[in-house]
Parts: sequence; structure tokens; C-alpha cells
Amino acid sequence: MNQTFSFQRFSLLVAKHWAENRKRYLLSILAFISLLFVWFLFVMLTDSSHPLASGLQEITFVFTLFLVGPFYASQYFNELSSKTKGTNYLMVPASALEKLLCSVLYSIVLFFIVDFLVILTANIAHPSYNNTQLPDGRNLKAVATNMFTIKAGGAGEQSISYYFLSIFLAVQSAALLGSIYFNKYSYIKTAISLALIFLIVALLEIKILMSFMPKGHYWGTGFEIYADGTKKVVLLPAWTKTVLELLLFNAFPIIFWITTYFRLKEKEV
Repeated sequence: MNQTFSFQRFSLLVAKHWAENRKRYLLSILAFISLLFVWFLFVMLTDSSHPLASGLQEITFVFTLFLVGPFYASQYFNELSSKTKGTNYLMVPASALEKLLCSVLYSIVLFFIVDFLVILTANIAHPSYNNTQLPDGRNLKAVATNMFTIKAGGAGEQSISYYFLSIFLAVQSAALLGSIYFNKYSYIKTAISLALIFLIVALLEIKILMSFMPKGHYWGTGFEIYADGTKKVVLLPAWTKTVLELLLFNAFPIIFWITTYFRLKEKEV
């Protein structure tokens, strides 16, 4: 049998994790649904004119992804903080790769599906308000927003759902890594670490990288230079935008997964 990955062994590991944590997961989902229903009900009671506007739905979806998601992922390897439970977990006859894939399945894939389904379920409670007319004579009707087509601005703007999901994947992967690195308060310590990394990167860009650029206002994939009252636009080749976006939005989760794999492989309690 392959010592690195075996589908049969992986499926048994997934089933084992579900059997041991089924009650906790189901109660968490019920609590999650209840909180969202209370939040949506509060909004509908306080704003009867525009209940559950599309922007509010999008904010709720993104807020739960980036607040609840990392907390959920940071609890996955809690067993490793205890010597007894950590020893039992490390002695489970599964490879480090299989344990990593199981953690990704439960803390990222299934959480995102559950979060999306919970928002979708809450949206079923939308009122129609067909008896309420707007000033232009149209009936007011609440509509469930498609969470995969979140726009940056108006209807003609480009969807930014891809960027949100990519950042969520990176943050969730970082929280999963933090649950191995930090034995206690992993959620708080991971959040502080990510904030420090962001501040360091921003400092390097503002203080170092920008000092090599010509003076002017920069925007998008190119930059605009203002000199003597005129504006010049310098654009990078289109392929560089694609490459940079792929690296920026997809490299971090892979780096975190690889680091988690080796950390899990060398973990001792």
C-alpha cells in the first residue's frame, strides 16, 4: 500500500474524524443558522423599507467567511495541544498528507459549503413585500443575492467574488497552519501574525519599492504620472497582470499547505 496516500485510508480517516466530531459540527451548524436568522430578523424589523438588501447579504457572507472561518480552522488541530490527545492523533495510521487533506476538506471545503448553504437557507426567509410600492410605482420585492457574482460597484462592474474567495482560502489556510504552530490561543496568535505580516509587506512596498518608482499617482496594473499639468499612462503588458494575480492570489494557500504538511510531519508532543 502506498505510504504517502491511499484513498481507502484517507476515506477511513475522514469517516473517523466525522464520527468523533459529528455532534460538535452539527451543533455548530445549528448555532450558525440561528445567529444568522436572528441577525436577518433584526434587520427586517428595523428596516422594513429595504429588508436584506443585496449589499447587506454580501457583507454578511464575507463577514462570516473571514471571522467565523479562521476561528473554525484554528480549532482543527486542537488535539495537538494536549499530550495525551496529541499522541493518539499522531499515532493514527494515516500519512501526513492524508491528515492535511482531511483538515483542508473539513476546515476549508466543507466550511465554505456550509456557510454558503446557511446564507442560502436564511435567504429563503425573504419577504416579498408585493403590497409596498416604490415612488416610481414598482412593487418592492426582496431578492436573494448570488454570492458568486459580488460586484465592486454597479451592475456593470466586474465581479470580485474570485478575489474574496482567494483571500479566504489564504486566510483559512494560514489559520489551519496556526493551529499546529500555536498550542494555545491559536486564533488570536494567528490573527496577530497575519496583521504583522500585512504591515511588514505594506511597509516594504511604501518605504522601499515605491522609492524606486517615478513620482506620480499609481493605479491598477499600470501607473499614471502627472508632470507639468499633463498625464501620462504607462501600462504593463497584459500577461504580467495575469501572472501576478495568479501568484498573488494562489501562491499563499499552497505555501501554507506545504508548510503545514512538513510541520505536521515533524510534529512532536
